[in-house]
Amino acid sequence: MLTNGDDRGRPALVEAAGRCFAELGYERTTEAVIAAAAGVSEAEFRARFASRDDAFRAVAAEVFDTFVEAQRIPVPPDADPRSILRAATAAFIETVYSSGRLFTMIEDRAAVDPVIGEQLEAAHNRILGRYIRFIERLNQAGIATPCAEPAQLARKLSEAQWTGAARLIDASPDEQRRFIVEMTAASERFIGFGEVADLTSRAAS
Repeated sequence: MLTNGDDRGRPALVEAAGRCFAELGYERTTEAVIAAAAGVSEAEFRARFASRDDAFRAVAAEVFDTFVEAQRIPVPPDADPRSILRAATAAFIETVYSSGRLFTMIEDRAAVDPVIGEQLEAAHNRILGRYIRFIERLNQAGIATPCAEPAQLARKLSEAQWTGAARLIDASPDEQRRFIVEMTAASERFIGFGEVADLTSRAAS
């Protein structure tokens, strides 16, 4: 049983809520269902969340934090920028895959819940900002020649990763891996690294 003084209480409820939303969908996940999944009473649930919507917002916040953290790629001083791009692209897309139904549910809820909408926009802007700065640094250093203005290019590539990965959440592992390779090859080409024949050949295999 969770108590108000137990710091683990809220995270445990958020974790249980995430499982319920992912498995049952939004409408079938009630406060009672979440409480039962967490092994607490409905009163204990309400001590931490004002409503089911409030619990879902907490779940969404954790998903967004996961996306942002996935972009924190350790970068050695002599790292090849292409290896950084490959790692960041794979991490982002794999986070979409691992979020599963929660990812598409969050997008749906963002259209009707202003709080979720703001959370989604803030997370996307943070990720997009890093992508823009990455492309700008490559351009300024003469390492790459982007095919478009960095902000516009980063936005287009980010949207392609986001929507493409979302369509493949239930796809086979082979299809999911192929998309990562193809998206990486496209990103390298549009950012202007030059030769990407090795990646393109892997995408076609």
